[in-house]
Amino acid sequence: MSVDFDVPEPVPEDQPAAAPVPLGPAPAAAVPVVAMPAGPAPAAAPAPAWSLPQRVAFRFVFCYLLLYNLPFPLDLLPFPVPGLRAVFTAYFKFWDTVVLWTGAHVLHLAQPVQNLRGKTGSGDTTYDWVQLLCFAAFAAAATLLWTLATPRGKAREHRRLHEWLRIFVRYALGTILLSYGVSKVIKVQFPFPSQDRLLEPFGQASPMGLLWTFMGASTPYTVFAGAMEVLGGVLLFFRRTTTLGALVTAAVMTNIFMLNMCYDVPVKQYSLHLLLMAVFLLVPDLGRLANVLVLHRPTQPASLAPPWPARWARIGGLALCVVYLGYTLFTDVQGSLQFPNQFGPGKMAKAPIYGSFEVEEFVRNGQAVPPLLTDGSRWRRVTSVYSQMLSVRWMDDTQHRYTSEYAAAKHTVALSSFDGKGGKWAFTYAFPDKDHLVLQGTLLKDALTVKLRRLDPSSFLLVSRGFHWVSEYPFNR
Repeated sequence: MSVDFDVPEPVPEDQPAAAPVPLGPAPAAAVPVVAMPAGPAPAAAPAPAWSLPQRVAFRFVFCYLLLYNLPFPLDLLPFPVPGLRAVFTAYFKFWDTVVLWTGAHVLHLAQPVQNLRGKTGSGDTTYDWVQLLCFAAFAAAATLLWTLATPRGKAREHRRLHEWLRIFVRYALGTILLSYGVSKVIKVQFPFPSQDRLLEPFGQASPMGLLWTFMGASTPYTVFAGAMEVLGGVLLFFRRTTTLGALVTAAVMTNIFMLNMCYDVPVKQYSLHLLLMAVFLLVPDLGRLANVLVLHRPTQPASLAPPWPARWARIGGLALCVVYLGYTLFTDVQGSLQFPNQFGPGKMAKAPIYGSFEVEEFVRNGQAVPPLLTDGSRWRRVTSVYSQMLSVRWMDDTQHRYTSEYAAAKHTVALSSFDGKGGKWAFTYAFPDKDHLVLQGTLLKDALTVKLRRLDPSSFLLVSRGFHWVSEYPFNR
């Protein structure tokens, strides 16, 4: 076993000796000044040799980024591959075993780690943080073995492997940016605030809810934010625009990461990694960028030579890049366009009871209940957000949500606890006119008759204020 340390290179015997250095100043000579025609840009200077710390750092980054992004890109194949599903199952089961064991025997967590990925929408679960620790530990172990197994004086640098890693990171990061960007441009991730959200007291909103509200309230800003993600993602797919794409991505992801941190959005870990991936792509160009943007001095051009020298390979690689980019954009746009029909406003409009209503009369067990703010059990407003959900806000501004099952032919709706732990209660509904709704039924042990008046969504200031070029005074309310 040997360790990869620097070894001095021997000087060939046939190499000519260096010219002697004069001890005094050279005699002055008359040199005519000749105007030289503009020629091609200077060639890129040869890159300095990698030091041992650089090689070790690259090996760790290589292993870590590979672990963090797998099983990309195999999980995006548009066609089934025999045996691939079994490989994915074994891969994820392996990490489940490692993470659960680490949580129990290394970190000694009080509660067993649960894999909630894809079930809660959070990317900052205990499982995610423990898995991140496992990725770092596995990458460190692989780096150590890689370094010890490298013969002395051989494989001193990893320039070609570095180029392949850059391609892998470019495609992984670009694919993610396109997905998130398109979902903003088509306004899926941040829809306009629902009527239920508009009725919520400002101070009762969570930081994440406030973020989702102000993002969704402005369609132009949401589209702009998504377009910047799409722009950064598209630029990353081509070698000549990778640096520009990484700069755009770093700016965009810095803003997103800070929003996630400051508004407690549970995607902190993920957004930080996307930012660091953009920084990784910028590292080879940091010196040139500093020369041009900060020090205002000329710099050498970057080497854009692909890792494959053959002309047919370059043309094939470019064609594959264009096909992959087009396929990714097509599937992202198609998925975002179909999303509202499955989960968005298009499905909400099908509910027999749709809209927001103010309670005008509330009768409980035959007794009219006055609208006192001290009565925490009297209804104040009712909102139907989805066809499967009905939301009730009580006089103390607490919100209670119920799952709903409609029988439109009988004009009945069955309500049950949103958490599924309670019973089920039946109500009949009727519309005396287009602006009023009457609900009759039993909730818990109380017989209720509720008369409600429909609220006009345009009456909310957030909806009606609009945009103004000219404002004599700030309209800040």
